[in-house]
Amino acid sequence: MKVEVLADGLGFTEGPVALPDGRIALTSISEGCVFTVDPSTATVERIDVGGGPNGLALGPGGELYVAQNGGAWGGSGVAPAGVQVIDNGRVEYLVEGLGAPNDLAIGADGRLWVTDTVAEFPWGEPDQARPGQVFAIDLGTGTASLMLEEGPLFLNGLAFSQGGAELLVTATITAEVLAYTVTPHLLVDPRRVITFEAPANPDGIARIEDRYWVALLGADRLDLIDSGGATIASQQLPVGTLPTNVCADHDGAGLYVTGGFAQALLHLAGESLNPKEGC
Repeated sequence: MKVEVLADGLGFTEGPVALPDGRIALTSISEGCVFTVDPSTATVERIDVGGGPNGLALGPGGELYVAQNGGAWGGSGVAPAGVQVIDNGRVEYLVEGLGAPNDLAIGADGRLWVTDTVAEFPWGEPDQARPGQVFAIDLGTGTASLMLEEGPLFLNGLAFSQGGAELLVTATITAEVLAYTVTPHLLVDPRRVITFEAPANPDGIARIEDRYWVALLGADRLDLIDSGGATIASQQLPVGTLPTNVCADHDGAGLYVTGGFAQALLHLAGESLNPKEGC
C-alpha cells in the first residue's frame, strides 16, 4: 500500500469528500474552515465557516453540507451549532439549534442525515454524557426530524447500507458499529455489527459497494468490514495519524483519509485496498 500526504499543516482535519472537479474537500475543526485540495497542483484553498466544522457531505447540486459542532473539541471559537451549506463559496445555515452535530450523509430519501452528540462530550466524566441523537433534514425547507432520540454515547460516523435499508453508525466511546433499520419516521431495531478492541475506537465510516471502511482513532488503522461484522482487511497508517474519516478517491480504487493529529489529508493506493472475497 502506498501512503501519500496530499496536504499538511491543516489543523485537526475531518471530512473528506471527493469533488466532481477532481479536488478534495475536508474540514478543519481547529481552523474553523473547509479546505479544498487540488492533488494535481498541491493548491489548497480555504473557506471560513467558524466554530468547529466536523463532518462534510456533497449535495445533489454540488453544494457542500457542514456539520457545525458549534466550537466543541478544540474548535476555532463559538458558532451556532447546526448544519451549514456552502454554495459557490457562500456560507449559510440550513438549520440551527442542534446540539453538537458530528457527521452527515445524504439518504436514499433525499434527506440529509446528521449524527449529533447533543453537547460537547465530558471526556473525564462519561457517566454525565447525554445519549446521542440522529436527525434527518429536508434540504428544501431545513426541517429537522428527530429519528433517534436515545442513541449511544458519542454517536459519530454514519453510512447507509447498499439500498438504504439500514443506517450504520459508529459509537466511539463503546468502540462499536451499530446498524439501525430505517423507517420514514424513526430508526429502529438496533443491532451490534462489531466491537473493536482498544485502542481502536471508531470515528468515520464510509460504504464502498457492500463493504465499509472504518477509521480507528487510537489504533492509527483502517478496517474494512462487511454488514455482518466480519473484518475483511486492515490497513495500518503511520503512527500518530489519528485517522478521523475516510472516503473513496476519484478513481474508486484508493482512499482519501483525514488525519487529525497528522493535520493532513492522505491518499492511500494499492491492491490491498480492494481484497477479493475470502482473502
